[in-house]
Amino acid sequence: MSENKYDNFKTLINSPLGEAYFKSLAETIPHVLCIADSENFRIKYINRQPIGKPFESFIGKEIFNYVWPEYIVIFKQKIQNVKDSGKSSVLDLEITPADDPKGKLWYRVYISMVSGLEDSSGRLMFLAENITESKRTELENINKSERIKAIINNTNDIICSIDCDHNLMEFNSMFANMVKKGFGIEMQPGMPVLHFVDPAKHEHLKIIYKRVEKGEVYCDIESFQTLHGNEVFNETSYNPIYDVDKKIIGINIFSKDITERVKSEQKIKNALKEKEVLLAEIHHRIKNNLAMVSSLLQLQEMNINNAEVKEALSLSRKRIKSTALIHELLYRSESFQNIKLKDYLTELFYHLKMNGNTFLLLKGDEVTMNLFTAMPLGLMLNEIMLNSFKHSYNEKSKGQIEISIIPLATKLLIYYSDFEGNFPDHIDFRNSKTTGLTLIHTFAEQLNGSIELVSKTPPKYLIQLPLNEN
Repeated sequence: MSENKYDNFKTLINSPLGEAYFKSLAETIPHVLCIADSENFRIKYINRQPIGKPFESFIGKEIFNYVWPEYIVIFKQKIQNVKDSGKSSVLDLEITPADDPKGKLWYRVYISMVSGLEDSSGRLMFLAENITESKRTELENINKSERIKAIINNTNDIICSIDCDHNLMEFNSMFANMVKKGFGIEMQPGMPVLHFVDPAKHEHLKIIYKRVEKGEVYCDIESFQTLHGNEVFNETSYNPIYDVDKKIIGINIFSKDITERVKSEQKIKNALKEKEVLLAEIHHRIKNNLAMVSSLLQLQEMNINNAEVKEALSLSRKRIKSTALIHELLYRSESFQNIKLKDYLTELFYHLKMNGNTFLLLKGDEVTMNLFTAMPLGLMLNEIMLNSFKHSYNEKSKGQIEISIIPLATKLLIYYSDFEGNFPDHIDFRNSKTTGLTLIHTFAEQLNGSIELVSKTPPKYLIQLPLNEN
């Protein structure tokens, strides 16, 4: 208030209307206002009945009659300070009403000497403001803050915040204890966070900080060497901190120790690798054993003159070789669950073909399948190819087989076509007693599929297999 305005105010208060003017002001404010004699502390004026203190009359009563006993001493001290210095004083009171022990009330009392009113020399003015709601809000915020702080400090994760100069602003006890144990340093706000990080990691972290300072949320898995030489792994997230103007002023860092998880994952990977090596060795040995059986049959075939027996041994040897091809592909594959059908058909064809002028034309998409599907399907196609070489291209100088692979949503279609030859009219494709056709239908049933002869001249087959039943 300017000096001129203050002089005007004093003039108004000291005028005959001063006391009435003061009372009208006092009765409009929401606080309890009381005027008391500074010597005997008896009440001269009060604008309303104080909350929580039911009584009939205040005038002439000593002010200390209405002060909670636990505050009387400090109340008197404050009054004396005001009288001695002539300056105002403030006192906060916490009150527990007798009728409601759980419902605490808070008042802020302003104490000052008052002058300017008629007969106001040596008067004290008390202005009591009910601050219960604001105090409860303040305490609630403090409690929330303390709960959050307790949660942060009791976690096993590293939590801290840094400013844009990469200096510590706040950190939890986990981080502080780790630094004290590892570096023998008591962490303090303002310290550079990189001071507690391996220098080899500094450039990497600075790159991350720059990205986060541009508004990016970043997650990283980092490895560190402890003072004892052990390697630990942490999964760390970096989040920008914004001020009220949406300006980035720092970075929140949350880092979780995932060393045990990484070690467990590594153990699983090592176990899987050992299993893969073992399975590869098993398939390799099965392939070698089948090759040995095939060689024995070939030796037997060379010492037999009977044409029918000789052919039977030759067919059996080729069937064994077809089975061995599956195990060889599995041995060479990176995955023991995925055999590429086109690769298998190509190797099967070149194993069975009669001469260098017979060719295979593969169409359609690549399909992968596991051992339990590839084995019977391969043996089925082995029999069909043998029939092609035996009946369609036995006496031909050139030949071509076309196989189309068509994967659909729930089933796989395979069209197998010769370009020449005839399927024998005297053979019933469905009910033949020949070994080859019996095996073809047996393998189709084993796969929960079907095979149809859709054309006799030239022979063409349609194989249908369910997908996703492996």
